[in-house]
Amino acid sequence: MLNYFFANINKNLLFEKNDFLLLAISGGVDSVVLADLLHKGNFKWAMAHCNFSLRGKDADADEAFVHQLAQKYNVQCYSIKFDTQKYAKNKGLSIQMAARELRYQWFQELINIYSFNYLLTAHHLDDSIETIFINLLRGTGLNGLLGIEPKSNHIVRPLLPFTKEQIIQYAQQHQLFYREDASNNEDKYQRNYLRLNILPKLKNIQPQLYSVLQNTISHLNEAHNYIHYHISKDLENCIQQNDFTISLNIHQLLQIPNLQFILKEYLRPFGFHHSQITSIIQHLSLSTTSGKHFESEKYVLLLDRKFIYIYFKEKLQSLNKSEYIAHDIDELNLFSHQYKFEFIDNKDNINYDLKNVSYLSAESIEFPLILRHRRDGDKFQLLGTSYQKKVSDIFIDKKVPLILKDAIWFLCNKKGDIMWISHLNLVNEKYKVTQQSQRILKISTGE
Repeated sequence: MLNYFFANINKNLLFEKNDFLLLAISGGVDSVVLADLLHKGNFKWAMAHCNFSLRGKDADADEAFVHQLAQKYNVQCYSIKFDTQKYAKNKGLSIQMAARELRYQWFQELINIYSFNYLLTAHHLDDSIETIFINLLRGTGLNGLLGIEPKSNHIVRPLLPFTKEQIIQYAQQHQLFYREDASNNEDKYQRNYLRLNILPKLKNIQPQLYSVLQNTISHLNEAHNYIHYHISKDLENCIQQNDFTISLNIHQLLQIPNLQFILKEYLRPFGFHHSQITSIIQHLSLSTTSGKHFESEKYVLLLDRKFIYIYFKEKLQSLNKSEYIAHDIDELNLFSHQYKFEFIDNKDNINYDLKNVSYLSAESIEFPLILRHRRDGDKFQLLGTSYQKKVSDIFIDKKVPLILKDAIWFLCNKKGDIMWISHLNLVNEKYKVTQQSQRILKISTGE
């Protein structure tokens, strides 16, 4: 098992020898075996244990046991005690969902503080198969039949190739002590009911059930990868992406065959559920739904007249508070890989037909320059006009989606004048290129 454990890590590029690993450990056989394997592999790791205060003295004994285990392996052990019932009540969650939220929030805090590369959990093949059956009972597409992913962002599950039986055998062979959670033998939860009542009966029909299903998962993953490769090819001409948004051209989308299936597969990883995706697809061809938006846990999707915009909530929230000061052109280019700023001296190099390129006369531009977001009372002089107009009115005229208004950047001089507005690529009349302009600021953007 130890050799296969190492081979699985290397084959699937789960993590590297020098990575700093945080092991989520309960004290049960699965996480104890994973701890022993990490120790024998001489990895750099630490433990994190959650006491959910749900099992009285047994929960406290689990916590004490995990600290003893950390001493045995000479690794750091972090532990925390939650009032899970109170949290569940306040949030209106089930105990299981509350415990999940609490532990993963805390794990993320530890990762941020101590710079762990990955969080390791002890999910195994039985867990993955149970997940497939749960998804089947709820109704699922191809993704729901793939089981648990071995690696998802910074979360890694290196025991997925192993069955519960193999893990227990390893613990017995190496005389590992572990804690038993009596609640695992209660079938009041759906997962436990499947584990204790349904899967054993299926094993009577097919003794090699887990091996057969493991092969099926492998075949389905191959099909999934093939499908998603072709989905990305179908969508590559429709998608533009920058630092805070993904945009999909609706007109181009509507030309794609099997669009409903393709969009479902594309949008699902963003956390939008089936009914939301169905509604999004239904609204695509309706001109009256501009501004309609949908939210998942981490993303906001906005239906505009010409585009679907997908925003990462956390980035949008941080954008509102951002201001960037550049003291020279090099600092300006450090602002974001989305924008390229350069000075040019030859007006012959200007091409006004290029999309997403703006030109400003640089004669009166002095550093430092400021990049910021909108403020109340902002005004801007549009090209060809002799007066300033409220930016809020310009946004209305240009039908800028509400959620995008706070994400648009303004390039301002040190006096505070807005010279250029991103996304719309608007140049202030006072800074337009003229016959007298000897030096020009060219701004290229990937928007």
